[in-house]
Amino acid sequence: MIDPEVERRLLRKLDFRLISFAFFSYFTSNLVRNNMQSAYTNGMDKDVNIDSSAYNWCVTFFFVGYIIPQIPTNMVVAKLLPKYFLPTFEIIWGVITCCISLAKTPGTVYGLRFVLGLAQATFVPSMVFIIGSWYTSSELGTRTAIFMAGNQISGAIGGIIAGAINTNLNGAGGRAGWQWLFIVEGLMSVFIGLCGYYLLPNYPHNTNWISGEEKACAIARLQKQGKQLKSEKYGWNTFKNVLLTPYAYILVVDFICINIGNQLPLNFSIILKTMGYSSSYSNYLIAPIFVFAAVAVVFFGWLSDRLGDRAWILIITQTWVAIWYLVMFAVNHGDNPFWLVMLGSFMIVLCISVFPLLFSLMNEIFAADTNTRALAIACINCIGNLVPNFISVATWKVNYAPDFYLGKLVNFILSVVSIFVTLLCWWCLKKKINLPGAGNVPELELPFDEEVAAPEDKK
Repeated sequence: MIDPEVERRLLRKLDFRLISFAFFSYFTSNLVRNNMQSAYTNGMDKDVNIDSSAYNWCVTFFFVGYIIPQIPTNMVVAKLLPKYFLPTFEIIWGVITCCISLAKTPGTVYGLRFVLGLAQATFVPSMVFIIGSWYTSSELGTRTAIFMAGNQISGAIGGIIAGAINTNLNGAGGRAGWQWLFIVEGLMSVFIGLCGYYLLPNYPHNTNWISGEEKACAIARLQKQGKQLKSEKYGWNTFKNVLLTPYAYILVVDFICINIGNQLPLNFSIILKTMGYSSSYSNYLIAPIFVFAAVAVVFFGWLSDRLGDRAWILIITQTWVAIWYLVMFAVNHGDNPFWLVMLGSFMIVLCISVFPLLFSLMNEIFAADTNTRALAIACINCIGNLVPNFISVATWKVNYAPDFYLGKLVNFILSVVSIFVTLLCWWCLKKKINLPGAGNVPELELPFDEEVAAPEDKK
């Protein structure tokens, strides 16, 4: 039996170090990933000659770089030391972001955005994998949600930062506001990356600040749930667990449908600018929308842990999102009044609040084999980010603003698809259809059994 006091002490350490780093890293990661919108509305379009087509290609080149190394790097993440691996890449993407401020042509921006994607490629799947290597199923939804709330908070504060920089730094040192935006946000990433060398753990069996009874407790907690902790050689079983079971395919489709739903909040500032509002006003208005999303993401994560159910929360949320996309493309053929744009954005942003549930499902479904889990998370995240990007290039072109009728219609259809796909996943899990199994892996020895036992058990 695990000593509750040892377990609480272990969780306090992990929450302070692992989840804090994960949250702030995701915060800075999304700041630099999504700051093209703010830069575009603050003068980059004229200074660098970026029209609507070039803007979409700036976004696309990032995701091309983001996709290429994602699967191979995540396949080896279980064999590397995350404490050094992930912070180093964060420092790299911070430096690259600063360099974008020097760009003079769209081609330069394309190249730097591509390299930025390469640097960020392994972050999200690796962090999801690491969190799944420490926390149990009853804790996983909440912790993954806190980690991913960094995304929503960056959406909120990103607009405020952009508005403040454009107001106070535009012209300072001979640089435009959009240039200072890249410099400030790049330096934030460098700082968080340096902190990561201290904060981030490796895995339960090789983290130097987890030892003795805490190390034994960490291993015992996850072994009790049938999780394999230590990566062995890749074999046929690893690929069979991903390719010959239905879950990776189901979760990829679900990921795509949910991910594309985020386009309305992502294009909020552009919609308001084309409606005649100033860029600073648009950036400030987006803040409460993403703060609401951050609260929702933690609530959904906590609720899914509390109920022990993730699929039905996904289904209800996607039904809600589908209804609002239906309203928004139906009213005035997508040419919505200001109040409906605001209200619809608040309602639709809930779609990105269910990502922790998807990632928790990945960690749980593929828990029996470490290599399978790493490969599945990478594949699902890779394809789930690639496909929506190409859909958005065709359906959410900047020159379609402010109506975005086609984008809203496509998002409605995909939200409905998500409902049925999630139902299929729920049914397969309920019937235990072709669940992924364990690889050919020996048990990790637990040398501290006496130290893990509660005091009354020792007696």
